[in-house]
Amino acid sequence: MASLLSRAADAGGALLGRLQSVRLPGVGTASVKDDPATAARRWRAVTVLCDPDRLADPPAPLAALGGRIETRVTRAPGDKGTELAARYRGSASDAEIGELRAALREAKQLVEVGEVLRVEPQPHGPRAETPAGKALDGAAAAAPKEGVL
Repeated sequence: MASLLSRAADAGGALLGRLQSVRLPGVGTASVKDDPATAARRWRAVTVLCDPDRLADPPAPLAALGGRIETRVTRAPGDKGTELAARYRGSASDAEIGELRAALREAKQLVEVGEVLRVEPQPHGPRAETPAGKALDGAAAAAPKEGVL
């Protein structure tokens, strides 16, 4: 029985890996992918609940990317905080764009909360080796670079 459960969990993990790369037009992404040069030059932004003066210097996660990126700080529409945006100066790979998205998300958390919130390690210990547990582990691993679940 344990062997069967293990094989089912492995199959569920493999299926999740395939599904994570599927992009449906109109669902969370543009219907047409930009070429890599255009995608790297696009501004990515987060709205941070603070005054623009507080973001005069880039937060640590963005500062770690150094001169490879440029940042801009503007008031958010409707006076709802500050918009912090960043983009690469030159071309960038998909992995680098994922790093930029993760850095923006971490910068927002540092400014608003004072720390970067983590899902791992789990305080209650590792999840059970079930298809649902593997699916959740895979989604949590991909979330920092791909978006919020």
